[in-house]
Amino acid sequence: MKDKVKGLIVGLTIGSVLSGTVAFAAGTQIEVAFRNLTYMFDGVEKTPTGGKGFIYEGDTYVPLRFMSDSLGKKVTWDDETSTIWVGSNPNQVVANYKGGTVTKGEFDAFFNLKALFNSAHASSKDNVDYQTSILKELVTNRILYSRASEADQAAAKTSAAAQLAVWKQQFGEDKFKADLQTANATESDIQYYLVGSMTANNFVKSSITDAQLKAQYDATLAANKDAYTIASVRHILIGLTDQDGKNIRTKAEALTLAKDVQQKLKNGGDFAALAKQYSDDPGSKDAGGLYADADVSQWVEGFKNAAISQTVGTIGDPVETEFGYHVIKVDSRSVKPLAAVKDALRASLEQAQYQQFAEKELPGLIEKIDLGQ
Repeated sequence: MKDKVKGLIVGLTIGSVLSGTVAFAAGTQIEVAFRNLTYMFDGVEKTPTGGKGFIYEGDTYVPLRFMSDSLGKKVTWDDETSTIWVGSNPNQVVANYKGGTVTKGEFDAFFNLKALFNSAHASSKDNVDYQTSILKELVTNRILYSRASEADQAAAKTSAAAQLAVWKQQFGEDKFKADLQTANATESDIQYYLVGSMTANNFVKSSITDAQLKAQYDATLAANKDAYTIASVRHILIGLTDQDGKNIRTKAEALTLAKDVQQKLKNGGDFAALAKQYSDDPGSKDAGGLYADADVSQWVEGFKNAAISQTVGTIGDPVETEFGYHVIKVDSRSVKPLAAVKDALRASLEQAQYQQFAEKELPGLIEKIDLGQ
């Protein structure tokens, strides 16, 4: 035996390696040589706070926890399997919730797939709050999956399989495999991800009733009678600046020209021809100045008010906005019925119910989160 200290006999016991000491089979006696070792990490010396390195039969042994900490790796002991984990332990429980647990391996698989579905993932992946939010999303999916009907679960599995097939067909098998490799995931991982997310969505969607949709529709109109108003409007904009922001006329000049165009229209002038000749709105001048069946809520205040209040079929007085003066004719105006906005209302209610679950119910279902930060 090399470098042994004559007469030094040490009895070592299994398990204490994690505390910074070294241990082997109980009752076994070995001769070792303790040395004053120097530890250099990328040129920087570090000294262990507990335990010493030693040499046994030509091999050098060093404190495991010290080495792991120095390399930025967490070290844990799994008593059930008598396993030392350096770095990530896929069996470590990172979340306990009523009805189940999430292991580090399960979380990592789910988290890594965010690289494929969230463009901001790369810049946020090291943020603890972001990691926690993704873990809560996984827990949410599991809880809602457990509450979903068999029909919702089956529909999600069918949709997930179809989406994977489209993905492969659209981008090719090689690109699909490359994407999975980028996310350090398997096809089973992405199938699980999609099924969980889709089932949660299906559960929330199926919980929304027609009565809730009607109530939300009525409440929205009660708060704003023009929330669902649409109008087909023709206009000619006499602008103050060109597309590069350069001044082309004063407000007084714009108003004078707008009144002149208004009179031409009242005298029977062709709206489409005059729009093509005078309008400074590139989005409509070549379409007869027309915006068809548009939501009035999207327009700036002055233009919106004219679309709402101006008598249908008449040529109104010039309307001032930040863009200049508009000569407007309202061709038609109506309120979208419930059937026309049902999908948008459902999406809004889905988001509200999902958010309510996340903020009100989920905190009481999660018992512990430990990402080992």
